[in-house]
Amino acid sequence: MTRDEIREKIEGFGIYFDVDHPDHISREKISTLATPFMEWGTQRVTIRADGVDYAEWQRLTVYLYSDTNEDTEVRTGDGRPFETALAEAFDRFVARKNYDDELGLYYTEYTMEV
Repeated sequence: MTRDEIREKIEGFGIYFDVDHPDHISREKISTLATPFMEWGTQRVTIRADGVDYAEWQRLTVYLYSDTNEDTEVRTGDGRPFETALAEAFDRFVARKNYDDELGLYYTEYTMEV
């Protein structure tokens, strides 16, 4: 899946992310945003042994910031729960919930292979 295809799916959620730098929102800017908002980025993963590349894919990580710890309360632009929309767009994911003391916001890190 290309970054353009990923961006198109993520834009369909209707949740703010910085289109110029989707993988980073500065701390100063984060403090001015209304929740929910997100960051996302991809990383190329390669299985390599004995000097041979055996498999290669992309890992997508989405950070969803919210003022609540309940992701079911975070809705996409069309009213679906965020995790439902994410599962429909990308199939499987692993979610890790965290709290950022400095920002006073919850965030969930969603990781999936694309």
